[in-house]
Amino acid sequence: MEEKLKFGTDGWRAILADEFTFENFSLIILAISKFLISNNLNEKGVFIGYDNRFLSEEFAIQASKIFSKNDIKVFISKESIPTPTTAFMVRELKLDGAIMITASHNPPIYNGVKFIPDYGGPADNNITRKIESIVNDLIKNKDSLDLKIIESDNYDENINYIFKFDSYKNKLIENIDSELIKKNKPKIAVDTMFGSGSKILPEILIDVLNIEPTVFHNYRDTLFGGKLPDPSENNLILLKNNVIKNNLDLGIALDGDADRFGVIDGKGIFISPNNIISLILYYLIKTRKYSSSDRVVRSIATTHLIDAICEKNNINVLETPVGFKYIGKEMINNDVIVGGEESGGLSIKGHIPEKDGLLAVLLLVEIQSFLNKKFNSFYLSDYLNKIRNEFGNFKNIRLDIKIPIDKKNDITNFFLDQKDKIINSKKVVNVIDKEGVELIFEDKSWILVRPSGTEPLIRCYIESTDGKFFNFMQKFVKNTIDRFTS
Repeated sequence: MEEKLKFGTDGWRAILADEFTFENFSLIILAISKFLISNNLNEKGVFIGYDNRFLSEEFAIQASKIFSKNDIKVFISKESIPTPTTAFMVRELKLDGAIMITASHNPPIYNGVKFIPDYGGPADNNITRKIESIVNDLIKNKDSLDLKIIESDNYDENINYIFKFDSYKNKLIENIDSELIKKNKPKIAVDTMFGSGSKILPEILIDVLNIEPTVFHNYRDTLFGGKLPDPSENNLILLKNNVIKNNLDLGIALDGDADRFGVIDGKGIFISPNNIISLILYYLIKTRKYSSSDRVVRSIATTHLIDAICEKNNINVLETPVGFKYIGKEMINNDVIVGGEESGGLSIKGHIPEKDGLLAVLLLVEIQSFLNKKFNSFYLSDYLNKIRNEFGNFKNIRLDIKIPIDKKNDITNFFLDQKDKIINSKKVVNVIDKEGVELIFEDKSWILVRPSGTEPLIRCYIESTDGKFFNFMQKFVKNTIDRFTS
């Protein structure tokens, strides 16, 4: 392990057999144990979930033995489960916390672990910093620690195996109109991408909603078919072709740990998470009842179409930094209709403060059922166009541009200096540096430039309702960064 360890936006991830070893993993679990004990959070126990990655189950067993050795009661899944299921079980069993062993949509050579506190959402910075500090103290003294794999197979009264997750499935069903779906059954295909949602999602569709979906990749493959377990447009070609070939209404997909989603509509059109979040928000406002105190939460990098929808409906929007832990915090402290981020994270009022891909795709099945009932051959992209006709066509894109690490500050400083500048006849009326650098233009177009903290690249988010200016901004950002890197 490196001399110091740092948690990313969603836990610790590393390459298997390189940094992610049983010894280093055991250090993490021991640190979490010490954190729980030092904060008097060791009375109720912890839950352990894991995904379909190589050795995930073995890492989970190792974690259970370390917790038990430290007199912490353990509830461990008997099978791989989604990250949102793990988050739900913390609250369902009223535990002190949980860990989820997953590297989400990272390549197959990675694994990871995240700590989920008792509130059932991502750990905030205050918690992860404390765990990091304990880990790094342990690293300094690891030669004195016994970090070997614990091989004892003796019965341990501290370890309890959980076989059923009906309470989680029931919670998902509570959040959708199941009768609407049953009466207007959409024809759908599902790609679970060899991930931990491979069992639960088909069970709900078949056993509860009486839908007979075509299902792809619903078994364990630790190499994920040679692709990233990421439901991006390029990885959903098989799903798209099946939807078109069989004249289906909808294609839905989950990432490796089922906390993120992907969508192909009945026309074979991939709809970005930005637009899906807006579409779900619009639908929920039309079909559910909310109070005047309810809010909507989005990250700074997420589309402002959300803001336009909320403004017309007199709903306040809360903006957070990038990372669902910030959205989750607002969901705990406020009544939030929808919390969403452009990378594919979504949750809704009454659900867990953690992104849930299964919830998102089931809501889309409901929306398609509604469209089947009200219209003829009307799909999600048609519904999105209806929203655009009402609020404007918010074009958005994310560009990941590789740069030398030593150029990050120069590039950031350039964008910081753009206040009141005129760019292609539009004035920059505000520059915000809370999360990278965001330029706000007079027509509400915007650019967000965020240097990565771990990789030699800059992520650039661009949005405008002016198509020509949208295209110009992409060239402007690329050309500007090229000048600093050439």
